Amino acid sequence: MSEPPIALEGEARRFWDRHVDRLETEGILTPKDLDAFAVCALTWQRICELRSFEAGANNYREMIQLTNLMKQFAAFAKQFGLLPRERRMAKMDGGGEAKKDEFGL
Repeated sequence: MSEPPIALEGEARRFWDRHVDRLETEGILTPKDLDAFAVCALTWQRICELRSFEAGANNYREMIQLTNLMKQFAAFAKQFGLLPRERRMAKMDGGGEAKKDEFGL
């Protein structure tokens, strides 16, 4: 397991530890990608912090920030195959190729 290029704590570190082995094994996370994945982990941590705020006039800045972070996280998650649809499209779910008949069908 690779160590993050920056110190990660709390939710960011748990996120890193939860995903790094699988992503390295699948060849998605390489040494060149560690910085971007660390930013993904930090984004997740901030989302976790902001989700405790209730939507309302008193917390509008937090809600705007949460919305923007969710968009950023979705972009990171897509790049690293963290979303089910993206894994299926990239054939990363480990199901392997279906057997084909003699005609390649």
